[in-house]
Amino acid sequence: MARSAYTKELLRSIRDSLGRFLAIMGIVALGCGFYAGLRMCGPDMRAAADRWYDGSTLWDLRVVSTKGLSSAQVERLSNVKGVSQVMASRTADVVCKLGSDQVAVRVTSVDADAARASTATSAYSVSSSKASYLNRARLVSGRWPKAAGECVVSADATKKVKVGSTIEVVSASEDVGTILSTTKLRVVGTVSSPDYPYTGSFGSTRLGSGTIGQYAFVTASTFAADYPYTDAYLTVGAARSAVSGSSAYESAVDRVKARVEKIEGSLAEDRLAELKSQAQSKLDAQVAAAQAAAAQAASAGASTDLSAAQQQLAAAQEQVDAMSAPSVYTLDRSQSEGAATYEADTERLDRIATVFPAMFFLVAALVALTTMTRIVDDDRQRIGTHKALGYGKGRIAAMYLTYALLASGLGAVLGICVLTQVLPRIVMDAYSVIYVVPTLSFPLPIDAGTALAAGGLGVGVTLASTLLAVAASLAEAPAALLRPRAPKAGKRILLERVRPLWRRLSFSWKVTFRNLFRYKRRLLMTLAGIAGCSALLLVGFGLHDSIWDIIDRQYGPIVRYNTTVTLGDGSGQADVDAAVACLRSKGSASGVVRVHTDTMLAKGTGASSAATDKTRVSVVVPQSASGLASGVALRDRTSGTAITFGQDSVVVTEKLASLYGIGAGDTIVLYQQDDVGSATGRGVRLKVDAVAENYVGNYVYVGRRAWRRAMGSDPSFLTVYARVSGGSKAESRVSDALHKLSGVSTVSFTRQTINTYRHTLSVVNMVVVVLIVSAGALAFIVLYNLTNINVSERVREIASLRVLGFTRREVHAYVYREIVIIALLGDALGMLLGSWLERFVITTAEVDYVMFGRVIHPASFALSFALAMAFTVAILLLMRPRLDRVDMVESLKSVD
Repeated sequence: MARSAYTKELLRSIRDSLGRFLAIMGIVALGCGFYAGLRMCGPDMRAAADRWYDGSTLWDLRVVSTKGLSSAQVERLSNVKGVSQVMASRTADVVCKLGSDQVAVRVTSVDADAARASTATSAYSVSSSKASYLNRARLVSGRWPKAAGECVVSADATKKVKVGSTIEVVSASEDVGTILSTTKLRVVGTVSSPDYPYTGSFGSTRLGSGTIGQYAFVTASTFAADYPYTDAYLTVGAARSAVSGSSAYESAVDRVKARVEKIEGSLAEDRLAELKSQAQSKLDAQVAAAQAAAAQAASAGASTDLSAAQQQLAAAQEQVDAMSAPSVYTLDRSQSEGAATYEADTERLDRIATVFPAMFFLVAALVALTTMTRIVDDDRQRIGTHKALGYGKGRIAAMYLTYALLASGLGAVLGICVLTQVLPRIVMDAYSVIYVVPTLSFPLPIDAGTALAAGGLGVGVTLASTLLAVAASLAEAPAALLRPRAPKAGKRILLERVRPLWRRLSFSWKVTFRNLFRYKRRLLMTLAGIAGCSALLLVGFGLHDSIWDIIDRQYGPIVRYNTTVTLGDGSGQADVDAAVACLRSKGSASGVVRVHTDTMLAKGTGASSAATDKTRVSVVVPQSASGLASGVALRDRTSGTAITFGQDSVVVTEKLASLYGIGAGDTIVLYQQDDVGSATGRGVRLKVDAVAENYVGNYVYVGRRAWRRAMGSDPSFLTVYARVSGGSKAESRVSDALHKLSGVSTVSFTRQTINTYRHTLSVVNMVVVVLIVSAGALAFIVLYNLTNINVSERVREIASLRVLGFTRREVHAYVYREIVIIALLGDALGMLLGSWLERFVITTAEVDYVMFGRVIHPASFALSFALAMAFTVAILLLMRPRLDRVDMVESLKSVD
């Protein structure tokens, strides 16, 4: 019977304070759900990628040889312990003409028969009866190539290519004829490949702009007959069951990678022996032919001079004898730009998820403590009655702990179940703008550890707050609890000592200020809650500003040119002059700057926060140091001061400097790249003179003399920067004219880069919306709960005012004035807190090749402040009926 009465009393408590119960439930739901949902974004994205990689049998290891691989060497790789399947392929980077643009294209041979026989069983899975058919691309439109000269291209590239169109191969790192059997490739289909998940860049190359803008799969017959295999793709059987990028996956792959690396030397020697044998056979045939010709001439009685031929043959023999072994590299997925970029983005989400939800939990904890403290204070007489009836402290505390457990438990379950499905899906859909990884379908997996951690934190914080609140009351004697708590004694406040100001305040304002500082705990709790919510709103708007600012701050203020013309190796002064004349005549070009450019790898000499050991950079050496300012503005970001650039100067951009902790006077090390993008040599060391503001890419600007000292050779100024006026039509006209000139390799416009980045950054909008909506929901609940408590605490005071003759409007003004002042102070504090938090979040979320803006727009401050105040006003309007319903008889129960 007692248990039944106890249960009834608990249920009655929930019913009588349903608003507070739902408020606690909502706050915990948001806190737990937001924490678990954000924490699941990264794992869910990695699980989606792993499902795609496994479903399309993507390679785990890639073996590359700078002089090719033979079938015998590929067979040796298949015999390495732990290797499941091996597929050999031919790959070459070429420059192709796509419309009016010249784009670097990666051409790769594919097993056309296996590709045609394969079947896409889903968006993330391609089945094939041939186990050694790896990297299975999904056919999106058209068909697979059948004959030489046919190809399929990416359906995901920002530069779309239509089925039926023809791609013209313009140039390559060597004679195109030694690589391909044709320079015309007819597009017969489009595909989506797991080897290229990132649409922003399909890889790096030494051709053109340094970035692969499109890829193409062709038949083996499209390559030249004697063009060897360049890559061998391997799968590791033990890694299949592990999630790509996980420690278990990396451990399984690293074991096999170590075995493959052990035979790299012998593979290189075998390849050298094969190449020497082939070259020697050709040379022996030439020697035999020369001897036969000489013998035939002698038998005919003709005199022959064989000295020149003998010298040529001797020189050829010396070349054969001097042939060196190729370089063989074993790469894993972390060295694949697309997979590594995707993995890095998921890890950044992990870091954001460890920071951003902390504010939610902090605010939730404060509100839970305030709410439960008020509930316990309201129940003082009930607690005293229970103690007087013999209930133990544990039994009494259990009622409030159960109340808190029910509210927080239901909220945690609801928030986790909903937001672990909604948030990751929204984020994955947003990232699908730049990644082609198929998203997971509902229901999304929920990590038990993350869910338990989120629920445990939410419920634990609420229970701890409840225990703190109830412990103080339980320590009092029943007689004290049965009497209402005496009102807090009034004190003179600091403002009263400023007599000229205090005398000018009306009675209502004096009461308002006294009440604000009389209840300091209520003031601090409310301030903290409102500040936290407005700070989260500012972070959301600030993220949008910081990320979208990079385009407007980079192109125009810093990068002043909009056209880049690159000439091929061997081009002379006449070729450059012709290109410059074409720019001026066809595009009214101004600000023409001639530079040497090179794509290199860089690192510092100290600690690094970069995702990789070395970072890809664009090195720019201007022909005229003073003329560089026409194309690029070098300036310090914080002071805005222009950086003086001379022939001996070395200037690095800010993001690169921050990755490696480089400042003026420090050293940067630059490395040349080999054909697969790996660093070669010991690098050259340069002393940095200054750090320049920059937002897109990493650059090192080197003076002409500084470059000559470091590299031991003069730079070749075969790149031209210019500003072409007239818009896209003028750019098309200039591009067509330049491509007709001899020596011009590539022509690119910053408009293309800007469009690509805007496309990439559009992913931010949805993520920002999620953050703002979540912060807004939390702000509304927090403000409602705190205002509700504030009004509840002052029912007797409000009733007394009504008895004393205050009108409804005066009562509203009396109560609301305090809440509005606290809201204004809390919002102001939130702006300061939000500025710091936003800076922390953007530096955590930045990628290695982009620096976000560091300035929050005034409009974002105003909008965040206005939204928080709008929530306050809305809640005050909701509270008006409650104030009007206060019974004046309550004033008679006052203990004042």
